[in-house]
Amino acid sequence: MAPVRKPQTVDHSMLNEMLAIRLQQLEVENGGMESFLPKTGLARGTYYTILRGIGNPTLRTMERIAAGLNMTVFELLGFEVSDAKRALQKSGVDYDELASAIAKKNRADRAVARQARSKKLPI
Repeated sequence: MAPVRKPQTVDHSMLNEMLAIRLQQLEVENGGMESFLPKTGLARGTYYTILRGIGNPTLRTMERIAAGLNMTVFELLGFEVSDAKRALQKSGVDYDELASAIAKKNRADRAVARQARSKKLPI
């Protein structure tokens, strides 16, 4: 699929441009900005900044966007999961084991956060 827009000619990072182009593609595929934006979990201003290729989203932000779209960060950037699996395998890392460990850690972190919020602070 051809990019929705051409990258800007000013100095931007490759990753920022890839994310901007990919978000625009996904926006079109999902019926436009008004229906797509809530899925990303981003504020409108943050979304526009990223779309212009000048935002500097953290990996955590990219993970949150991908999760909201029910995809991996690799898929968000336009890569196939099989490519990520091959790349990790070269380093001796099993993708599925890594994904499982991360999911388990995230569940534990959320549980701890819920417990911390439920405890009342002493007055």
